[in-house]
Amino acid sequence: MYKITRIAFTLAEVLITLAIIGVVAALTIPSLVKNHNEKAWYTTKVLWEKKLIETVKRMNVDGVMTGYDSTEDFMNSFKQYMKVIKLCNNNDINKCYSPKVVTTGKDADPIEIETVNLTSASSMGLTGWHTNTNTMSFVVADGSTVIMAYQPECPYADPIEDQGSQVSCLGYMVDVNGKKGPNRVGKDILLSSGVAFSNCDNPIGNMCWSTIIPTLRAINTCAGSEYEDLDSSGSSNSYCATNYWAGSKLTCQEKDMSLPTRAQLGQLASELYVDSNGNEVTIGATENKTNLKLKDKYSLNPPIILDRNYWSDEESSTDTVYYRAFDPSSTVASNVSTYWGSKNYTGTVTLCIGD
Repeated sequence: MYKITRIAFTLAEVLITLAIIGVVAALTIPSLVKNHNEKAWYTTKVLWEKKLIETVKRMNVDGVMTGYDSTEDFMNSFKQYMKVIKLCNNNDINKCYSPKVVTTGKDADPIEIETVNLTSASSMGLTGWHTNTNTMSFVVADGSTVIMAYQPECPYADPIEDQGSQVSCLGYMVDVNGKKGPNRVGKDILLSSGVAFSNCDNPIGNMCWSTIIPTLRAINTCAGSEYEDLDSSGSSNSYCATNYWAGSKLTCQEKDMSLPTRAQLGQLASELYVDSNGNEVTIGATENKTNLKLKDKYSLNPPIILDRNYWSDEESSTDTVYYRAFDPSSTVASNVSTYWGSKNYTGTVTLCIGD
């Protein structure tokens, strides 16, 4: 009789084979998924832009693309042409849009943007619009989410010759897969021309400022304190244990910023105000100016809180420092003035300046 020999894999061989398949899958599947997602995002972004251009063309042909004073007014017409299923004003942006998105900052480092702060055209980098028009967010029927600002100075375009040109009247940020990840610019997020973000909290003119920080932090700068060096005039003054100015100075340092000089506060005032005739003004470090008014682009939404005193980093004596006051009025007779005050005064607030 012949002996029948059965050929089979051993359990060890099967396990080794499965392990190899698992390793190969672990190495290749993420790459395949990534490539698939990026192709899908790209295709969806192209389709969304085509849809927007078609919407703008139809609005232009119907004569309803221009003549609005605000984004809110524009959206009342826009939603009749693009299927918007949810609309949120600039106080409720996150009800329609992801709370945070990721973009690229200085030196190509990723930075997180909190979308709740994207309430105006200027906050989206559209400073050349000469307006602080509000943004709005909305959800489209295809699942994409959008933050958009409308340019009230949007020019008339001939409906035959310039059918798609008025897309430039819109600043927008589109997340083509809604609130799903990665919520990253260049991936699932598309920015319109002109929209840009930085790691600056509050860009004003060509300067980078922080948002307003209440003066609530007192730093002990008495002799022997770890913060003694914050008080360059000496730490023997009577307010060294309740030095709110030093606390503000330290807060700015922790943000990689600094308290502004009097000259820089003068530059800020020059950026915000014009004279009673609408002419540009230059306000020096120690100058007081009267009969001013806020520039039109800041009159409805000033980038700092007015009717406040702002610390400078310059001490006037052992116990006192210089600060600048900004008048709250947006009409003629506004004043900007420079004073000095005690380092333990809680009524002066912090505004940091950075690169």
